[in-house]
Amino acid sequence: MATAVTFSVTAIPKNGAQGSFRNSVLSLRTDDLQDCILSVFHISDSYALFSGEALPAPHTTSNAALRAYLLRRLAVDDPGLDFEVAVKVS
Repeated sequence: MATAVTFSVTAIPKNGAQGSFRNSVLSLRTDDLQDCILSVFHISDSYALFSGEALPAPHTTSNAALRAYLLRRLAVDDPGLDFEVAVKVS
C-alpha cells in the first residue's frame, strides 16, 4: 500500500479580491479533490492554514505541482484565494 504524502497549505486573499475571505475559504469545494483529504486547521480574516494528505501522484512530487493542482481544482470559480503549498518530506 502506498504511503500518503502529507502537505500543508496557507491560503491568503488575492489582491483586489471581493467578498469575505473567511466565507471564501469555508465555501471551497474540497469534494473535487478526488485523491486528497484537505482540512482547515486554522482560519482568520487574513489567512487560513490547511493540512492535507494525498496518494503519491505526479501532482505531489513538488510544492509547485501540488499548488497548481490545488489551484486548478479548488479555484475553478476564482474565489479570490492564492495558495502557498509545502509538501512534507518524510
